[in-house]
Amino acid sequence: MAAALAVGLTACGGDKPAEEKKANTPSETKTDANAEWDAKTEIEHALATLETGDPVPNVEEKTLTLSTHCTELDSNYVYATAFKNAVEKLSDGKMKITVYGNGQLFGQADALQATQQGTLDIANSDTALLANYNPKASMLDLPYLIKNRDQATKLVKDEEINKEISAWIEDSGMHLLSFMPLNFRNALMKDANINSFEGFKGITMRTPEEPHTIAAFRAFEANPTVIPSGEAYTAVQTGVADGLEGHAEYMVLQKFYEVAKNYVQTKHVFTFTDYVMSKKIYDGLSDAQKQVIDRAASAALDVFLNYTDKLFPAMEDKLKTLGVTFTEVDLKPFIESVQSYNDDYIQKNDLKGIYEKVNSYE
Repeated sequence: MAAALAVGLTACGGDKPAEEKKANTPSETKTDANAEWDAKTEIEHALATLETGDPVPNVEEKTLTLSTHCTELDSNYVYATAFKNAVEKLSDGKMKITVYGNGQLFGQADALQATQQGTLDIANSDTALLANYNPKASMLDLPYLIKNRDQATKLVKDEEINKEISAWIEDSGMHLLSFMPLNFRNALMKDANINSFEGFKGITMRTPEEPHTIAAFRAFEANPTVIPSGEAYTAVQTGVADGLEGHAEYMVLQKFYEVAKNYVQTKHVFTFTDYVMSKKIYDGLSDAQKQVIDRAASAALDVFLNYTDKLFPAMEDKLKTLGVTFTEVDLKPFIESVQSYNDDYIQKNDLKGIYEKVNSYE
């Protein structure tokens, strides 16, 4: 279950540094997918909603380094910026966060390892990568566990859930700051005729190296093939894969609508991402500094939620204007196909209690 996830996952296009990605990215002269959704303006509006309350008194000076694999227009980067701003406000400028985006320092997997070792202060990743350190930590990525985004939003604000996830990764030297809800992952297919469970039998589907996603497509009787995110566009374009999967923001930012137009609404996994801090670094902070970090994480999460509530409907609308067809399917056979896998995972990892808590928010 906790298979190595060294390959980049999905939220922001994978782990490749910017210079590597460029060679695999579609031409910038093609249609601008953000022409109507003015991301910069919307991000400014979201950041303006930041509320921190009064500064924390008697805070000592401290500068921390944050690494994200995402670009400045990605929702995960919005969290990073809000967190940085909140830390500076709450500390009266005595604490600062230096943000490195677009994989300048690390990809997702390497960032987590550096944070675990205490050589990086704060890392961003998909929650699925946390399974490298504890298989329980990828629970929220189970197929069809999340029924709607409202449920996911309630989960990320739940103190018990946050404490559980942090406890699962604590022994690996990481402290959870926040985990964030993105949206449902769906299957973007080249074949316009795929419109049912039966349509996935035998097709080759590009997936990240994420056990739950791979298990889902095996249950659909497809052939999941792990391909790095930076190579996914070309894989579909050249026919190496019949399609790929991911949420709407990912599809727009990576311009996958150029190589496939049938967005089958499988809703097989709901994507969560996280920011974790080195436990060694966090434990070394003063009580006042910890208070700044904790309050800043909460404030940044609120900004993220405000932004993404508008973002995902806009990204879905954008895909439609770019000629992508949203194909609805009967989800019952998809859900039934993964039930035994989910049951086995919950039992093996003794997660019945937390599983019931998650379902209580449905």
